[in-house]
Amino acid sequence: MHPSFDCHIRRSADTAALLTTLHANRDEGFAPYLLAAWSPHLEAANALSLAHLAQLLDEPLHARQQRTGRRPARPAWHCSVVNDTGRVLSDEQWVALVKDIVAATGIEPGGDTAACRWVALRRGPRSVDLVANVIRQDGRWARIHQDTFHARSACDHYAGALTAQPAA
Repeated sequence: MHPSFDCHIRRSADTAALLTTLHANRDEGFAPYLLAAWSPHLEAANALSLAHLAQLLDEPLHARQQRTGRRPARPAWHCSVVNDTGRVLSDEQWVALVKDIVAATGIEPGGDTAACRWVALRRGPRSVDLVANVIRQDGRWARIHQDTFHARSACDHYAGALTAQPAA
């Protein structure tokens, strides 16, 4: 078996609680930070509070809820990725993997300007957490059927490409 990434997906009812839990469960001695987001403006404004970040992620959910009168039971999507390749990844490499995952899972298919809002948080030297709202910015549900399979495939493909390169 070749080195890989450990990738798991869960759904949650509360985006703010999920972000708070992820921030609290960081690796010891590691200062968590915002690695990437659906909006380049957020990446530049890295110092957002968790509550404000959750509010921004949930804006499409609240708009849909006002329109339909119902709230989905578990709108927060969480993908945890741990690097088991034995290689240290730079932030740029992590961002490339994150973008592969959000495209493959249907969270942000390539070129879709109305896709889901998402963020990637680094909370350890070997891990990244992706958090998204499954309600797209246009108010529709994201098409995330078989998202775990697609996320793991993206991780396996990236690991294969990474291990094919000579170590730096």
